[in-house]
Amino acid sequence: MSDHSSFEDYASKNVKYYQGVNNTLLGMVPSNVKQVLEIGCAEGNLGAAIKAETGAFVAGIELFPSAAEIATGKLDEVIVENIEMVDPVNLPLSRKPFDAIIFGDVLEHLINPDQALKKVKPLLSDTGCVLASIPNVGHITIIESLLAGAWTYTDAGLLDKTHYRFFTRREIVKLFESNGYAVENLTIIPYSNPRYNQMIEALEAVNRSFQMNNEHFKTEAAAYQYVIKARPV
Repeated sequence: MSDHSSFEDYASKNVKYYQGVNNTLLGMVPSNVKQVLEIGCAEGNLGAAIKAETGAFVAGIELFPSAAEIATGKLDEVIVENIEMVDPVNLPLSRKPFDAIIFGDVLEHLINPDQALKKVKPLLSDTGCVLASIPNVGHITIIESLLAGAWTYTDAGLLDKTHYRFFTRREIVKLFESNGYAVENLTIIPYSNPRYNQMIEALEAVNRSFQMNNEHFKTEAAAYQYVIKARPV
């Protein structure tokens, strides 16, 4: 593990860390899914919402036994395992293939997210998709910190101390495309305020003046998180 992340860091997180539901991610789940696998299902709240909305069979893989135990009461099947240490094809999943495999705020926590995306491919149905939510390291709050000379890890958020990888919009697309997926949908979850909007406008002027050629800078700087739907090519 890296110096800034340890098992104890996860164990000490506020209980709410394992209880969230990303409604944008939930809304991207196809309504006709029959079987869903959630990697890093935490306490199972997202999977439970998927079950309630679609009636699908939902299985989860979760690293932390305490969270997995709670998820067991909400999902159809939960396996305690580290996705980076196993081949998911060999796990005792009672139903497969899956119409959707979900990485909700998970890929940034992996040492090798590329390998994880490759590993789950054989578990997808012919029309199956991968859904993921990933924080944006290009958000204006990170730029503000860098301008102030800071890069300070926190217990949660964009600089969560348990993050191994950091992504911008371009790098997210690259992550999926370089591992044999086509990105069908890339939705932003924005976060800004009047002060941040003013900063973004000022930095957009720098973007133009120095010909950085990022025509999407203003949108990307306001994007706190990206939600992706991708399918194997």
